[in-house]
Amino acid sequence: LSPAVIDSPLKLELRVLAPPHCTIKPAGTTISVTASVTIALVPPDQPEVQLSSMTMDARLSAKMALRGKALRTQLDLRRFRIYSNQSALESLALIPLQAPLKTLLQIAVMPMLNERTWRGVQIPLPEGINFVREVVTNHAGFLTIGADLHFAKGLREVIEKNRPADVMASTAPPPSTAAV
Repeated sequence: LSPAVIDSPLKLELRVLAPPHCTIKPAGTTISVTASVTIALVPPDQPEVQLSSMTMDARLSAKMALRGKALRTQLDLRRFRIYSNQSALESLALIPLQAPLKTLLQIAVMPMLNERTWRGVQIPLPEGINFVREVVTNHAGFLTIGADLHFAKGLREVIEKNRPADVMASTAPPPSTAAV
């Protein structure tokens, strides 16, 4: 490469190749992700020069929890592997980089992911009803989510407040008719 190109900025492109694969077993939940990593030089006013293309496989364990009205996930990076798409020799050269890259992912990327997944998915409940004594259990292929309901208001008050208007009109007693 010419010296002008070597001093160019580096471009790192990370692209997920397929949707993450989730496996739920009684022992726990795992998520597998495969992504491609492309490293290129981007010289000004010239086409970019690809230096390397690699594939990254990551396996994460996921702990599911129901807290309040949110189903939350805590992720932990279990396995990380990176290899070259172009040659076996380049894959061998990448082996020493796997441990530092895994550490970098654990320190920099995993906290950002966990911050987002810990917000959770909100489970819609009417105002005045909350979950207590939440339990999430792993099975083969599915999760069981259970909890007791706590009514901050009386059950009748919650039902009346959340009843649609057309139902309330149809359950009202008919107007009385007086004889003339």
